[in-house]
Amino acid sequence: MRNPKARIKQKRKLRYKLKRAGYVLKTYAKPSIPETQDHDNVIENLKQIHDRDMKSFQDRLLRVHADMDNLRKRYARERQELVKFANESLISYLLPVLDNFSHAIGTSQNGDAVESYRKGMELIFQQMLRILTESGLEKIEALNKSFDPSLHEAMSTEYNANAPENHVLQVLRDGYMLRGRLLRPALVRVNRKPQTDTTPRQILVPNPEILPEPVEQHKEKKEKTSRKKS
Repeated sequence: MRNPKARIKQKRKLRYKLKRAGYVLKTYAKPSIPETQDHDNVIENLKQIHDRDMKSFQDRLLRVHADMDNLRKRYARERQELVKFANESLISYLLPVLDNFSHAIGTSQNGDAVESYRKGMELIFQQMLRILTESGLEKIEALNKSFDPSLHEAMSTEYNANAPENHVLQVLRDGYMLRGRLLRPALVRVNRKPQTDTTPRQILVPNPEILPEPVEQHKEKKEKTSRKKS
């Protein structure tokens, strides 16, 4: 007969194996339908979230695009208005000068003295110059100044011994600058010395060792040369 302890031990091993096999079967033998349903539900939820986010992003993108389009149109409209009315303040300052010109023209037609008319023109000129100076206009002082090609434009040259070389003798047209930037160069006449011909010339010195030929021999050589050519 077998040992009762061994039989009990064998039964325990068999029970353990059966229990373990049943656990494994229970784990891997679960139906796949619930897992598939959960997976489909997760995919559907993710798809809904993705569609909702994409729609929100597209709406925001359309709003930003519309705002940028409106902003660009507004800037273009403001720029056109700025260019159109850029000289509004300057013109408003010049209106009194225009009125003074109108009064001066009316006064000249009444037969007033020429001197009073000239003084009126000078006052109007000073008034306009003051307004333009306040707006940033600056006259270029060129007379008796050294010629500067960045500010002056030489129309002609003239020599004056009493003036320095390369100095402006006469201003033909005034030049102006606007807030430090060249607006129009001054047309001037510049003092320069006339250029002299300094090209060295060759001086022929006769050689005393070479004596001139007699006239008769020279005539004979000339006749021989003419005969050979003929």
